[in-house]
Amino acid sequence: MAENNVVAPETKLNDYVICPYDSTHRLIPSRLTRHLIRCARNFPSTKKVRHPFNSNHIHSVAEMKANVETCPDRSKMEYSRNPLKLPQEEPKLPNFCVESTEDWDAEPPAGTYNPQDHCERELIIRNPQGNPPAARREFRERERRRFNENNPF
Repeated sequence: MAENNVVAPETKLNDYVICPYDSTHRLIPSRLTRHLIRCARNFPSTKKVRHPFNSNHIHSVAEMKANVETCPDRSKMEYSRNPLKLPQEEPKLPNFCVESTEDWDAEPPAGTYNPQDHCERELIIRNPQGNPPAARREFRERERRRFNENNPF
């Protein structure tokens, strides 16, 4: 059975980050943000503030003033404030268009399909729905005549 404290073989001791609230908490950097939210609830009496450029940096108020001036994350904020220093955008590729002679808006060379005409020409059994009884009787009589005239058997 594996214990919860066992370090994964691919994780080295140098890969861990120490929690600013409790120095006994050692975390993988990808879990730091979630941990800081939970750990801040457990230590409400500490007077720690979040860094304005990186939310994972938490210091006391006195340390924060010195850290803000020398923080490496400050350069990211400066780039976003001064757009002239931002790197140029890559040129957009032209639209890829294939020339074709097809015109989908033109009328088709064949006529459109009308199911009513098709059923009247072919020997298809139809059932009149929704007609009054006299109309249904007349329709069935016409269908009998049509089948008798066109039936090759």
